Amino acid sequence: MSLLSTTYGLLLVITVGLSALTPLRLRGLLLTLLSLLFYAWGSLPHAALIVLLGSLVFLIGERLHKTRSPALFASGVLLCVAVLCGFKYSVFFLQTVAGLWPAKDTATKLSQYAQSLLLTLQIPLGISFFTFEFVHYLTDIYQGKITRPHPLPALGKRLFDFFLFALFFPTLLAGPIKRYQQFSPSEAPLSARKEELAEGLWRILIGLMKKVLIADSLATITLRLKAPELVTPPGLWLAMYAYAAQIYADFSGYSDVAIGVSLLLGYRIPENFRSPYAARSLQDFWRRWHISLSSWIRDYLFIPLGGSHVPPLRAMVNLLFVMALCGLWHGAAGHFVVWGLWHGAGLGIEQLARRLRGPKEGNHGKLFALLGWLWTFHFVCVGWILFAAPSLKAALTALGRMLWLVR
Repeated sequence: MSLLSTTYGLLLVITVGLSALTPLRLRGLLLTLLSLLFYAWGSLPHAALIVLLGSLVFLIGERLHKTRSPALFASGVLLCVAVLCGFKYSVFFLQTVAGLWPAKDTATKLSQYAQSLLLTLQIPLGISFFTFEFVHYLTDIYQGKITRPHPLPALGKRLFDFFLFALFFPTLLAGPIKRYQQFSPSEAPLSARKEELAEGLWRILIGLMKKVLIADSLATITLRLKAPELVTPPGLWLAMYAYAAQIYADFSGYSDVAIGVSLLLGYRIPENFRSPYAARSLQDFWRRWHISLSSWIRDYLFIPLGGSHVPPLRAMVNLLFVMALCGLWHGAAGHFVVWGLWHGAGLGIEQLARRLRGPKEGNHGKLFALLGWLWTFHFVCVGWILFAAPSLKAALTALGRMLWLVR
């Protein structure tokens, strides 16, 4: 279901109306049920799957509050990751194995099975977001960052609070990735004050303008990256810059709408973008772009691997690893993985440069700031070619033609 669809608009109007008429203490329950209805509208079996998985995660979390068992924690995380991999990455895995398998007959059978699975397997809406939020929930309970409130609400109230956090429908289509503590489902939602209503409506309007007036208008130009062999080098350069604007307007537009809708319903979810193309380093870019994802990767992957407080070579390997997973999270294809490795390498180069420069800081002037911005912006834009192209081969063709290296 698209944010621009009539069905979504109708659901929003009904939800906001019912929410305004519902007492604050019951509003969370209403939104949980309506969010479940929204999800089941797309696929009843997938809704049943998410309810089952969410219930298991909730029960494991309840037990972790008492025991902090490493085995139980690992089992819960592996369950979430296994469901994600089964739906989103099984075809990619089979195709990769088929391409590497030495026996031709076996490779052919694996490839055929992968194609058959691709045609029949339907990926549940938001499965990547569910996985990251469930893993965060279990990890923070295990680490003591999520504690039980006092006095302890009834089990049914705690379960509905959890599913309000997990199923909250404004974030299902494109995030942001919520944190249980940030979302605060155990507390009463915001009262419907004029300030929240005005801010919510304004964010929705801004988001729709970004999506319709900018992202959709640039779509015809960015299509050139799908068939780079048919486009002139200047045309590909134009398409690269257009795609940088399109993906920002599209994604941040969706986030604006989600934040605005949430405000209308009485909840404030985290910001997801903060002028990313103004960044003067790749590290700064990832603090501004898809903030909920980059902060999740930092907190639950990069820091547990040692973060920056490890030898330079290991830090580089860690960056390559977590950014490759970031690319794979965006799409089950080789060019997404290479896009992640591209950013991992860039972040590693910057980190190495900071180590060599030492702790000395200072104002290097406007020229230094300009060079930092030019480096960051164009590094990101070149990476978008890997992201936008239909395959790694097409991306390399586009880059080769843009640099006049191939005809």
